Amino acid sequence: MPNDEIDDEALEAARMELHGDVITPMEFTFACSVDELPKNCERGKVVVLDDREISIFNIDEVIYATSNICPHEMSPVLATGVIDCAARTVTCPLHNWIFDIPTGQLITDHLMGASGSIPIYDVKLADGEVWVREKTS
Repeated sequence: MPNDEIDDEALEAARMELHGDVITPMEFTFACSVDELPKNCERGKVVVLDDREISIFNIDEVIYATSNICPHEMSPVLATGVIDCAARTVTCPLHNWIFDIPTGQLITDHLMGASGSIPIYDVKLADGEVWVREKTS
């Protein structure tokens, strides 16, 4: 797809995910094997499940899953963001919005008017596999 074309379906799915308009909750779904994940704090791995882009992060051998969509401009870029291992944060590579990976909360305080969060997912590890589902609590 040329860079000047917008994938309207993907954009609408990202908007629905951001606003919580998804009606049916996910059950745990296979995402990838642990061996496929980039090593400690290098970057995230993107998987697409039920039309959702999910970033999976390996931080100090703890696996986290968040939306890959930065809500600032609905950009699918968080897996390629800068990860701060000690703080457990990811910085969007486009406009430096910083998100807490375990909670999904935006923690960038230097941006006037910035607010929001990204969806996070429950993670289950089984036999070297990563399974995810929508956060239930």
